[in-house]
Amino acid sequence: MAPSYLITAAGGHIGKRLVPLLLSHPSNPTLVLPTSNAARLTSSLPADVDKSRVHILEGSVQDPAFVDAALKDHKVTSVFLCLTGSDELFTTFNLLGCLRQSGTVKHLVYLSANGDYSMEAQQNGFLEETYCAHVAVKFIVEAKIKHGLLPRDQEGGFSWTILGPSLFFDNDLRSQRQMLQDGVYGEPLGSRGVSRVSEDDIALAVVKAFEDDGKQWGGKKIMVGSLKTYTNEEVARLWSQALGKEIKPTYSDKASLDAYEQRFTKEAGPAWGRDIRLMYEIFEAVPFGMTEDQYRDQVALLGKEAESYEKFVETTAKQWKEQQ
Repeated sequence: MAPSYLITAAGGHIGKRLVPLLLSHPSNPTLVLPTSNAARLTSSLPADVDKSRVHILEGSVQDPAFVDAALKDHKVTSVFLCLTGSDELFTTFNLLGCLRQSGTVKHLVYLSANGDYSMEAQQNGFLEETYCAHVAVKFIVEAKIKHGLLPRDQEGGFSWTILGPSLFFDNDLRSQRQMLQDGVYGEPLGSRGVSRVSEDDIALAVVKAFEDDGKQWGGKKIMVGSLKTYTNEEVARLWSQALGKEIKPTYSDKASLDAYEQRFTKEAGPAWGRDIRLMYEIFEAVPFGMTEDQYRDQVALLGKEAESYEKFVETTAKQWKEQQ
């Protein structure tokens, strides 16, 4: 019997890459795609998609009754949980309750973030630098998944795999205008070094975790991203070389962080403006990356090396120059 996967955020950065991969998978899974805008998500699907295997459900994943019905009506066997927003904790815990009651879900793939969010890490001071809520919520959710779920062989239980991606390649696209017009890379990445990750690799990791179904990678967190970390100056240098013009970094001093917060506040509101600023303050305080052992686990899961950030910069810069 073909698996049935429920995919949250199917039209987002990861989802738009994940859905085509799953539709071409030899296991021929059925995809259940909850969305607040069915017309928009439908229009984003490949033209030749087998619509009999795709169920686009308009509704809100914040509504437990809607999620309950989606899981039961489509006999969902695995779930990809990718959430963000000011109500992330509330929604995530409601969804975990829905999975427990579904009677069909056997595996969860949860998108967290790069880093050790274990209780031991918290006790050793990792929380001291963490004031941004959209990162802090991962501590609580990971603790619930690791220590507060029933095992798969018990009624209401299921296996799980956590993915910990680093900073998305596509975040750089937000700096396109600043780099081309002002010669400035707009993200204050800090001087300690940040791992970067291809959204394609995250999508592939989800597929592989679904394939594994909790056998090898169940009960584990797999980091996803580059082993190398990049400072603000290194990233600016890469873009300078690729664009053929000087690109200056944005530093993590108070004035630069204040300006960044103001810009992001205009786009997403003051709470998110401050929260993202607090995340970038972490990057100036501690490195954001993975160990060699964690990288090897990623390669084993993906079946390949991580995508190259340098190649992404070169390819993207070439496309921008061709569009000018």
